[in-house]
Amino acid sequence: MRSIYVVTHPEATHHLEGRVGGWFDSDLSELGRRQASAIAARLRELIPPGEPAELYTSDLQRTRQTAAA
Repeated sequence: MRSIYVVTHPEATHHLEGRVGGWFDSDLSELGRRQASAIAARLRELIPPGEPAELYTSDLQRTRQTAAA
């Protein structure tokens, strides 16, 4: 059986600036970077070592930064 994990990007600078995210290619905020690290740590717990995994993301900075964690 395969599992699918869907993750949205955490807090980004457009949230703090009150902007609509789809209109701005914003970075993760400092809190967002910590949240992305926590998400990554949890996924490492859920996905067994050596298990193949595929990762897909959009080309937006905030999503690539989340995926990089």
